[in-house]
Amino acid sequence: MSDNATTNQSEFIVDTVPSGALVVGIDGSDRDDTCIRYAAGAAQRNNRPMHLLHAQDIAVELAAANPIAARGLAFVPDLVLDSGILSRALERARAEWPDLQITGSEPWMHPEEALIEASDDAYLIVVGSSRIRGLERLLLGRSALAVSLHARCPVIILPEGGRTDADGPVVLGFDGSEGAREAARRAFWIADVRGTSVRTVTSWYAEVVDGHVVTTPGTPAWEQVESGYRRMVEEGLADIRAEYPNVDLDIRVVRGPAAEMLARESADASLLVIGSRGRGGFRGMLLGSVSHKVLETATSPVMVIRGKKKK
Repeated sequence: MSDNATTNQSEFIVDTVPSGALVVGIDGSDRDDTCIRYAAGAAQRNNRPMHLLHAQDIAVELAAANPIAARGLAFVPDLVLDSGILSRALERARAEWPDLQITGSEPWMHPEEALIEASDDAYLIVVGSSRIRGLERLLLGRSALAVSLHARCPVIILPEGGRTDADGPVVLGFDGSEGAREAARRAFWIADVRGTSVRTVTSWYAEVVDGHVVTTPGTPAWEQVESGYRRMVEEGLADIRAEYPNVDLDIRVVRGPAAEMLARESADASLLVIGSRGRGGFRGMLLGSVSHKVLETATSPVMVIRGKKKK
């Protein structure tokens, strides 16, 4: 790659995120290409621009070279650290997808702050994850988790080593709450665009029928519990299903811990969609251990929906 080619990409580096763009968080790692490729496919399907965001965190940059000097660092606005990460990523992306509108930015901010700020104008944010000691850990650690918690647009976390293709059903964690219904609207819409199906997963664990805890599969009490949850799903999705008559629906009611059931049922999925609020097995899932486990163990991409967002 010539210095000229890299320098020429500077005209596509902008100060603001284009409205309605798919924003990709990059950091110079091998995962960048996977995230960019995934976002480019979504941008093409949705006829939207793509924006690469590389946050320049001066403390991180200096810590890599001199951890002692970076301690207690005060921000120095005149210091410029040009790693070329964004320019090179832009060159590769624009060469591979010449018909896409592709821009980039390098704000002087912590990665999570930059991505959360970008979510005001973004259509979707895509970030990656890495595998550490056999468990899925987020690419930006607390930063990526903060983005999934606080972004004001949908966020997709891509697992390292997991599938990132668009084949397979869209799996939806559904408990009847309004947050789950918002997630359902997006899940059905995505399935319709991709020409695939939706699989809902509703988890339950401890239910009491006639004064007894339900524990034995196949008993009348067990069937009563499952039919009740299935009815809840059917009624809760009736209006959304009517909007997407060509999307097949597979309703699965399963007994077990919510995070474990979601990860298991989404193993063959192209995408797992979860809402930011819920009740029952999914209550506060993005505020505690359940959400962490879903994001850490799912082998499919995970989309987190927070409130209503334009399609």
